[in-house]
Amino acid sequence: MSQDADEINLTPQELQILSELDSRQFGFLKLNEAEHAKKKELVLKAIKYLERMLIQAQEEKELRKELGNGEEPPPTTINIDPKTYCKLGHFHLLLEDYAKAMSAYQKFFKLKQDHWKDPCFLYGQGLVYFHYNAFQW
Repeated sequence: MSQDADEINLTPQELQILSELDSRQFGFLKLNEAEHAKKKELVLKAIKYLERMLIQAQEEKELRKELGNGEEPPPTTINIDPKTYCKLGHFHLLLEDYAKAMSAYQKFFKLKQDHWKDPCFLYGQGLVYFHYNAFQW
């Protein structure tokens, strides 16, 4: 059995640690340094978990589209909260993967009408824009 086929489980302690991570730690929490190796491993595990969940939701959406209105949809329905994309953006930002962070932040921006009320999102997106020199004065 391949590692990708393995179930990813996050403990309550791991979820607590992950819940405290956002764009505000950028520059302070350097996940690419040896002293934060365990936290980096946890963030990579969370990214893998979230991306797998997003893929499953997309596959389910495509299946429903194929079935049309005539047949029963799958019994389990995965609803993705827009904040999932924001959290994914934070994780990628902390790993200094700016392209993936930008992608996740843009998806959140499109899905969340009141995105401007989320200061961590605005800060993270601003850091990514700054990295790419994509800002106007």
